[in-house]
Amino acid sequence: MSKQFPLAQEWLAKASQAANPAEQIHCYTQALELDPDFALAYFYRGNCYVDLHQYVEAIADYDHALHLDPQMDGAFINRGICHARLNQYKEAVDDHSQAMRINPENAEPYYFRGNCLFQLEKYQEAIEDFTQALRLDPELAAAYNNRGLCYANLDQDEKAIADYDQAARLAPDNASVFYDRGTSYAVLRQHAKAIADFTKALSLEPDFGDAYYNRGNCYGHLKQYEKALEDYNRSIRLNPDDAYVYNNRGFTYANLGQYEKALEDCDRALALDSELEDAYYNKACACAHLGKMEEALSNLRQALRIAPHKYCDQAKDEPAFEAIRDDADFKELLEIYCHDC
Repeated sequence: MSKQFPLAQEWLAKASQAANPAEQIHCYTQALELDPDFALAYFYRGNCYVDLHQYVEAIADYDHALHLDPQMDGAFINRGICHARLNQYKEAVDDHSQAMRINPENAEPYYFRGNCLFQLEKYQEAIEDFTQALRLDPELAAAYNNRGLCYANLDQDEKAIADYDQAARLAPDNASVFYDRGTSYAVLRQHAKAIADFTKALSLEPDFGDAYYNRGNCYGHLKQYEKALEDYNRSIRLNPDDAYVYNNRGFTYANLGQYEKALEDCDRALALDSELEDAYYNKACACAHLGKMEEALSNLRQALRIAPHKYCDQAKDEPAFEAIRDDADFKELLEIYCHDC
């Protein structure tokens, strides 16, 4: 043991009494100046850098800790978390795999590696990791929720809902759980259940803009357009740069016969996202209802250019285009963009 080690330990004790991460970092740095081989001081200082969102500095400290103590599984886990927050998911997967090798009975690295695999769109592998995490810790609500997200991305929404149910039981105050379950109910067209879940999420997190947006979509599917408008208005106040909300509010105005307002919202949506095919199509319909046929054809052309397979069949039967269905320009558009549909 180094002669300086007892003094270094004293700085560790001081760090535990420090008021904030910056003061703690000072204490750990003093400890390392006295004992440069003090792996635990590097580990704890790395944790402080994480608290300050200084992930590069944290990774450097975990590197030092692991060089001195290659069996420190906590350093692998925390370094993996830092890599993930820097969107370095493959490096994070490697770190959590090392932690599993050292301590295979710890649920944490399975959970964190599952999150990284989810970000890499390796949903089945992520499911396997979340399942193992739950075998080791059956009360890990986040693992149920995130496994549910994987099932949802694999279009297995019934399984997703079963996992969200478990997450809601274990974490009844987590708005995201109810939001995610509501999203799966909406995919299954169980809109009343989806609305109930989005409403619950909003009771827990009143500024949850996406919950207003998706609840608005469900009200729209149920033809409760005034309620949909209220939710889109709330969502826009919280997320004023979301093109999809403007587009869907515009579609709702069109369903209420307010075509000028629909046009305004479509234009707002396209100002935010010039390749939003739904906004072009909805604008084309609104223009047609208002008798602006050239503008309708121009916007329909854009919608078909971006997403021909999405809109070819719909355009052929669209009631809004009844007045131009026999128009040569309309037929030409369908011939150009829909010959392979």
